[in-house]
Formats: sequence, structure tokens, C-alpha cells
Amino acid sequence: MLILRCSDRLDEVGLGYTCMVGVRSLRHMTTPAMVDAMTAVGVPTKQVNRVGFYNILSSLSIPRSALRGDADYAAR
Repeated sequence: MLILRCSDRLDEVGLGYTCMVGVRSLRHMTTPAMVDAMTAVGVPTKQVNRVGFYNILSSLSIPRSALRGDADYAAR
């Protein structure tokens, strides 16, 4: 698991997006409290640009269509 922060504009969700990702899973982190809670239990946070964000999604087998304002994506 990894918390990704992208301050660039993403085509699907606009400017500034934070989510927790894993292999074939993505969960939009909608509040700072959510990020703080996961950081407290040891989930690392990475700040990436737009290109890096899309590359990480691709490497984790997460489709760009999973990006939404209320994303809670998991594929099996």
C-alpha cells in the first residue's frame, strides 16, 4: 500500500488528487484525517507529478477509468 499525492491536473479528476493504491486497488483519500490515520500506521506517502502518477497506476494494473472523486476500486 502507498499513498499517492499528485498536485498536477489529472484529466479524470482535476487538480490535486490523493489516493491510497495497491496492486489492482485504489481508494480516494478525501480528508486529511484519512491520510493522517493511514500514515500513523506506517503507510508511506509519495508526491508525484502527473506522468509519474499515471505510470504508477499502470504498473499496479489500475485502469485510468478507476479515477473518480469517490473512487473505491478493487479488481480481482
